[in-house]
Amino acid sequence: MTLCVTAFSAIPEVKAAPKTKKITLSAKKKKLPVGSKFKLKVKKVKPAKASKKVTWKSSNKSVATVSKRGVVKAKKVGTAKITAISKKNKKAKATCKVTVIKKSNDKSTNNTPSPTPTATPTPPNSTPPADDTPTTRPTKAPITPTPVPPIENLKDLADFNMGTVVNYEKTQNQEFTELAKKHFDIVSFENEMKGYSLLDVEASQQGDGTPICNFEQADEMVEWAIANGLRIRGHVLIWEASMKDEFFYKGWDTTAELVDKETLLDRMKSYETQVIKHFETKYPGTVIAWDVINEAVDANPDAPVDETTGLHLYNTGKFYQILGGEYIKYAFQFAKEAVKETGKDIPLFYNDFNCFQAPKTGYIEALIDYLNADTNNKLLDCMGMEGYVLTDWPEATDVGTAMARFAKKGVKVGINELTVRLSPETQHKEQVTATDIAKHAKKYKNLFSQYCKFVQKYPNTLTNVSIWGLLDRPELLEDKENYDYQVYGTHSGLFTENLEPKTAFYNVMEVLKKYQTPA
Repeated sequence: MTLCVTAFSAIPEVKAAPKTKKITLSAKKKKLPVGSKFKLKVKKVKPAKASKKVTWKSSNKSVATVSKRGVVKAKKVGTAKITAISKKNKKAKATCKVTVIKKSNDKSTNNTPSPTPTATPTPPNSTPPADDTPTTRPTKAPITPTPVPPIENLKDLADFNMGTVVNYEKTQNQEFTELAKKHFDIVSFENEMKGYSLLDVEASQQGDGTPICNFEQADEMVEWAIANGLRIRGHVLIWEASMKDEFFYKGWDTTAELVDKETLLDRMKSYETQVIKHFETKYPGTVIAWDVINEAVDANPDAPVDETTGLHLYNTGKFYQILGGEYIKYAFQFAKEAVKETGKDIPLFYNDFNCFQAPKTGYIEALIDYLNADTNNKLLDCMGMEGYVLTDWPEATDVGTAMARFAKKGVKVGINELTVRLSPETQHKEQVTATDIAKHAKKYKNLFSQYCKFVQKYPNTLTNVSIWGLLDRPELLEDKENYDYQVYGTHSGLFTENLEPKTAFYNVMEVLKKYQTPA
């Protein structure tokens, strides 16, 4: 409701000074090759209810430009400051320092034709020497005269979908696009299909309470995928950590009371239905699966068991607080109904981490039984196993054992977020040793051996292996507060930061060739 006041007073009204606001951007500094793009976002504002609407400016447009939507384009080598300024309070601003560098294949200082890029010269069946001498180029093995095998496509060798993760910034990078198109069948969006990316809180506040979504950026990324022959795993519909907090409050206002059970169920159903039907209607057949629920099982055996479902669940989130453990069944039921309305068969996943670890494996088996108890209305199609592992933990056979246990429950299995990190002592260091490299490559080989053996024993049951730790990230050493610094480390990639294949890549190729089903 808007309060209108007539202005007949002889004393002019003095407006109160706007409260100080603070803006935080999604990046404080960024290195970009000439010609590439990335999108800056307003990550946080203080106070929390303040508008995220800003204007963007570049201090040096000849080096880097910025669009009204925060898309930064690298023009030439140099530096520029990209500034976001609040539209409601000009004193509130934040900057990102952009350093534009040459492309990795930039030969502007040499007229010699650029050679065909080559990969790590280590053949797939070799192992780097196990010494501990640090190297500043940890992802390249010592050069030998052994001929380099031709690089083939991961997707053509695998008997399951090969996937990776993308964000908006990656879709603007042509070199990454070529890599994704070459090796993968499918992609997942890192954040752009999550609730906090799709929900338009301001529009929802002004309406009747029904969730309103903004699909603009997600649609742009879907169109990128289609243009490059890629299909999409939808990630994720309902997850406490990725839902706008306003979703749970009356009037979409976090200063108000929490909504009641009926209201939250209405919002869940509306939101899930809108999202599933939007992508299937606008881009038929492109989204081939949906992660419905993410990371809900609590592995702590001492935590209280949910009284209604008998499941071991995290119980501190608002979905649980308002709906109890049954929120999981509601989420799957709404998703299944929405899929049915599209007339398509889109598999529904539950997705979680450390699925191979006791007692969590058993707790997840109980969740599968709970969701599929009604043989006439089975809700869960596939079990999504995140793959955040270390070179020395767990054993690859433990992963294979858990996969088999889930398959015996009558569901398919997907490896959704594979990231092979180095040991805790070295995963965040700038320099790593040949021993680290060898262990990393061996772990990839052992894991893919388990995946391929699983396919032999359970045909048509492994839906995908999606590699999220695809590239080395040494730049994270300059941004240790970045969430990715803890999740990925600096040298967990299958490829270097320059998109060059590592020994681990050749190991994966070797295993896929060995187990490939004859055409």
